[in-house]
Amino acid sequence: MIEIFRGAWLLLRRNPVIILPSIVIGAITAGGAYVLDASGFSSWAFFQNLDAAGSGAFWMFFDTIIAVGMRILAALIAIAFTVGMAGAAWRTGTATLADGFSALRRDGVQAFVALVILFLIGMAAAALVVPTFGLSVLLYMTFMLYTMPAVVVGDRAASDAVIESIQLAARNLGVTFAVVLLVIALAIAGGAIGDALGRVPMLGEIVGWIVMEAVVAYAMLLIVGEYCKLAPPANQAP
Repeated sequence: MIEIFRGAWLLLRRNPVIILPSIVIGAITAGGAYVLDASGFSSWAFFQNLDAAGSGAFWMFFDTIIAVGMRILAALIAIAFTVGMAGAAWRTGTATLADGFSALRRDGVQAFVALVILFLIGMAAAALVVPTFGLSVLLYMTFMLYTMPAVVVGDRAASDAVIESIQLAARNLGVTFAVVLLVIALAIAGGAIGDALGRVPMLGEIVGWIVMEAVVAYAMLLIVGEYCKLAPPANQAP
């Protein structure tokens, strides 16, 4: 597993372009959300008191749905791009934006279906977080870890990708759980570094954002690299 950690770091250093899609997509989404928020829409207030919202209730509801849709679409595009580029990096050592476009065009629909399935399973895991003392979320993260790589890199249908992820995680439980713990640690460290840099005047917030996206890209390279290592050759993209 050490070679996957080191390989992911080397690939990220050689292909920093992997970070770019998430930064651009995040900036566009944030800009759209800011416009909706600044207009006074994109609010959940209509759920609390519909009568008080008056005639504006419909538009508050409409713009909130738009904002949620924007975030879902942004997540889908960012995941498809990042996983597609990570897969190309592991296959050839080089990743380009064309690899991301190709992944989105080829597997965008199945990636969306997989995202919906993951969301529904994640909701069930979240509902059980208290009675299971958080174990449900850890199990969810562990057994669903390879779903998106299976869709984009393995070229699997969404339902087959979920099944394959469960099978791979079950057969390699120790390694997969270690990757999950590392991803959690990276998320915590990236968030802390991003917050610290965000307090620096002028460019601190931008640098912090780039650092956090770099952490996300590295984590995705780890997950995709482990998937490529564990999945049968027939399940991988040519």
